[in-house]
Amino acid sequence: MDVGGLRVASIVDRIDGPSDWTIERDVHVLTLYEAGSYHWLETWLDDQRTSLGDPLPGEMWLVPAGHRYRGKAKGGAVRTITVEIPASSLTIVPDTRALAAHHDLALAALVRALLVGDASAADPLVTILGKTLEGMVGRPETPAIARRMSDLMAFIQTQLEVSLTVEDMAAEVGMSVNSLIVHFARATGRTPAQYVLRQRLRHACWFLMNRPLSIAEIAFATGFSSHAHLCAIFRRKFGMSPGEWRRRHQSAVLPADAKE
Repeated sequence: MDVGGLRVASIVDRIDGPSDWTIERDVHVLTLYEAGSYHWLETWLDDQRTSLGDPLPGEMWLVPAGHRYRGKAKGGAVRTITVEIPASSLTIVPDTRALAAHHDLALAALVRALLVGDASAADPLVTILGKTLEGMVGRPETPAIARRMSDLMAFIQTQLEVSLTVEDMAAEVGMSVNSLIVHFARATGRTPAQYVLRQRLRHACWFLMNRPLSIAEIAFATGFSSHAHLCAIFRRKFGMSPGEWRRRHQSAVLPADAKE
């Protein structure tokens, strides 16, 4: 439906097995994941990897007009809200990092307001999104460096349950530690250590939503040294304990036969 000059829709997508898809539009497409989870998700924008790991409730992805987005999942069911924004309403300058697995409570609230027909949410949404993207403008990397950062992101995802130092990551891509930190920050907006911690927390959240494991079991499965370590980091990042997060979000799991 059209709300305040934007087009918004709620979609339930069920994937029975491995699948991939491409989005390339003449409008900007903002997607908010509301519930459910793919068993595995990888995303690319213009052939550059932008994210790995299952989407969590409240995370957003943006496909800028005229750019090519590709997603790949192994299965699952998710409910999303998509907002189409005319290209003339939002200018995205070249060399802006991809907005992927982005979490912003204010922006998500505006997306939900649009879905219930609140046209007053349209202008603030475009304004906040524009300011967010202004802070993500970076320097372009050579294709070779971009591939090394993409490969490192994939490597990190296989090492979340074990100790992984910045020296390990630098050796993996054949760079000095300082060079790695600079190039990785250009690609992701985070240092390697910040990125590893974020991916571990995202993986822990997925376990909390989808598996009946104890907090201690989840801690060890996601690279934290103990139950207490996970709880301390979790509370600092999310303002609540893992148990509270689980209680709030278990209802976001969609049944296997979810329909649109």
